[in-house]
Amino acid sequence: MASADSSNGLDDIEEFVWADDSGGSSNMAWDRYTQVFDLMQKGNRAFRENRFEEAISCFSKANNIKPNDPVTLSNRSAAFSRISRFLKKRPASASEYQPVNGLDPTTHAELALKDAEKVMSFRSDSPKSYFLKANALMLLERYEEARETLLSGLQVDPLSTPLQVLIQNLQKPSSSVISRTKHGKPQRSDEFDCTLCLKLLYEPLTTPCGHSFCRPCLFQAMDHGNKCPMCRTVLFISPKTYSISVTLKNIIQKNFPEEYAERKSEHDSLTNLGVDLMPLFVMDVVLPCQKMSLNIFEPRYRLMVRRIMEGNHRMGMVAVDSAAGSVADFACEVEITEWVCEPLPDGRFYLE
Repeated sequence: MASADSSNGLDDIEEFVWADDSGGSSNMAWDRYTQVFDLMQKGNRAFRENRFEEAISCFSKANNIKPNDPVTLSNRSAAFSRISRFLKKRPASASEYQPVNGLDPTTHAELALKDAEKVMSFRSDSPKSYFLKANALMLLERYEEARETLLSGLQVDPLSTPLQVLIQNLQKPSSSVISRTKHGKPQRSDEFDCTLCLKLLYEPLTTPCGHSFCRPCLFQAMDHGNKCPMCRTVLFISPKTYSISVTLKNIIQKNFPEEYAERKSEHDSLTNLGVDLMPLFVMDVVLPCQKMSLNIFEPRYRLMVRRIMEGNHRMGMVAVDSAAGSVADFACEVEITEWVCEPLPDGRFYLE
């Protein structure tokens, strides 16, 4: 894993010093000390070399042998925070060539917070405990709680430079919002563009791996495979049940209303074709009032069915004229009366 930024030292690691809490020294106690000490040394070395996942693995093994040791928890919290910060700063374009698997930045930050809170229960008089907790809260964008934590830490140690620096950095997000409000709407940039159609995000949907696409674009891409188009993470999501990102949609609509309206009009034109145009399903002859069940599996027909279901549920069924080698001159208009079930994991539809 690439290098991550340091945060003024307090989220750095500590060396493990054994304190025998077993009530006396024994071979078993010495064995535990040796195992924990070796794991902590190995984890600290991996941390300093920016191999944070390996460091977390070592710290977790040490914690299993000697649970709730404040040094182990403190070091693991710092490592979780470093990974979360690295993933947050990593540009989406980097995932196209070097995909990252594992937990997302928010989960890493939540684990960092959990360890930091345990450390604070043992070391309420240590400024580092407050620093670790505030740092994790900032990664989770819980800025007000982070500010209260830092103020509590400064009551413990008013001269702590790292705490003072972090609380100054905490003001930056708020200042940015205020500045943007005073100077008007943000400038249009490609950060609000879909990386598939390269247009403004319409009905934005954010995948579990953290990438955002237009809802129609993502599911059209998934017609050819169930992986994220950016990082190739396998996605188990359904177009009917997976919700759009409401916050992101509201931000885009508020700041770029005209362009978003154009995108909506463009999308509507694909689902409501009017009276002169009708999508055709080329397969077999269907007679008026006849019912037919279909298993839709080709990517082009998956896309067509989704658009039909967003429109008037109507399409044409037409056979191929074997003599002419083209579609027949006459077809039958049909209506999809029922979407029999949810799409299967591979994206197929059953419909009637």
